[in-house]
Amino acid sequence: MTKRSSAFVLGVNLVLGSLLLIWIVRLAGAPASRHLATAASFQTLAGFLAVVAITIVSLTGRWRLLLSGLGASPSLLRLVAYRSAGQTLAALVPSARIGGDPLRAWLVTRVGVSPPDAISSVAVDRVLEIGAAAPFSIVFAVVLIQHGIPELRSALLTVIVATAALALAAVSTSRRLRKGKGLVTSFVRRTRLDALQAVAKQMDVLGKSETAAAKLVAEHRRLELAFAAGLGTNVLVMLEYGLLLSAFGLPADVVSIVASIFASAAAHQLPVPAGVGVLEAGQIWIFGMLGHPPEVGLAAGFAVRLREIVWALPGLVYLAGRWISDARAKSLPTPARPAATGDRT
Repeated sequence: MTKRSSAFVLGVNLVLGSLLLIWIVRLAGAPASRHLATAASFQTLAGFLAVVAITIVSLTGRWRLLLSGLGASPSLLRLVAYRSAGQTLAALVPSARIGGDPLRAWLVTRVGVSPPDAISSVAVDRVLEIGAAAPFSIVFAVVLIQHGIPELRSALLTVIVATAALALAAVSTSRRLRKGKGLVTSFVRRTRLDALQAVAKQMDVLGKSETAAAKLVAEHRRLELAFAAGLGTNVLVMLEYGLLLSAFGLPADVVSIVASIFASAAAHQLPVPAGVGVLEAGQIWIFGMLGHPPEVGLAAGFAVRLREIVWALPGLVYLAGRWISDARAKSLPTPARPAATGDRT
């Protein structure tokens, strides 16, 4: 699919999602809004914001741990800004949350990290994040099936198969990297893609990225710590949702928290920018399956949308500040070069 056709499909999906959202709001928007306004607890919301900040720092700390294994040590605050920028882009672009990874890899190269180290650290970080989330996805599906949502049986099978495939792929890739065989470079050479000039120019970077990834894979202790941090982050996300739902007087038992997380994750797998409409519809559906009226599901959808905004806001602020700074730098006059003073005799 070409870029133009992809943009067209995303544009159409955005329009359809917006129409769906308008219909949902007309159906149950008024009672949902009243519920949110009357039940809001600012103290609990403050707790939610604090947990969000801790979660973002935890995710960034894992990335920094991987970078340090490659001899790079950017400041944690700078990495928080870079990861937040990537998170913001990933929230807007339907790409299963990986759309912002190229951006953060590029940003970290601007502070002296080599492109191969940047690429490998982001790639390994993403694999660890997916791996740490997989057990939670399986448990979530089992819990929801046991509490009256049998429609998720097929989703459970899909998650289990995907998790097994991910584990096998990780083991196979790890072995190839340790033997120095590479993965991407080997594929490129076998398919003769390196005959293309544009691809050939990047072979050196790809090869060095695989070498850097192999170095990280060889550090078992570092990977174990990074994986454990990922498991802890998933627990923090559950706490986030619990505080968020409680702050608006919504069902906040374990099953409701799991349901809200599951529906939110599913919405972002669909090719709709920012999950417009489908995120809210997903919350209505899953809370309806748990016996709650549409206004409760829509109120939960509004609350989860607030979480999306809170998560995206730091990255938006950073990107806006960077754009303003670059624009000012370009508007400054270029200093005149000093005239030559050579002997003209």
